[in-house]
Parts: sequence; C-alpha cells; structure tokens
Amino acid sequence: MNIVEFCGNMELAMIKFVYSLTDDVNEKIVRKKLFYKEQIVRYVQKQIDVFFMKHNLKAALVQTYKNECFNTIMFKLKSILKEKPIFQCI
Repeated sequence: MNIVEFCGNMELAMIKFVYSLTDDVNEKIVRKKLFYKEQIVRYVQKQIDVFFMKHNLKAALVQTYKNECFNTIMFKLKSILKEKPIFQCI
C-alpha cells in the first residue's frame, strides 16, 4: 500500500501544497520579500484560497480544509518566524 492508496489524491495534493507553500514562504522571508507577520498571513491565506478554487467540493468541506492547511502552515512557520527578524504590529 502506498500513500496515494492510503490517504487519497485530494489529501496527498493538500500535503504537497502545505510543504511547498511552507518552503515558498521561508524562501520569501530569507530574500526579505515578506517581512511583516500580517503580510505573511495574508500571503498564506491568499495562496490557500487560490489552491482550493480549482476543486469542486462542498463549501463546509472547503472551509475545513482551508483552516487545517492554514493552521498546519502557521505551525510549521512558527520556528522560522522566531529565528528570522519579522516585524509585527502590537
């Protein structure tokens, strides 16, 4: 049994998307294209919205997937945000 059979195509696509977006945000932070925490959050949310536009799913399921993706990405970025100098509004 491989991972596609275990979790399905949609879930596998979401996992790949989460890892690729996390790497993309990390690269943008290093290159100083993203330097505000709010800017990072907006970028992540926009990319998640674009990713789910192409899928035909029920609205409630899409919202749940979006929240899970956002929480996973922000959790993975938490350590990166602590290491790098990121501006934040208080």
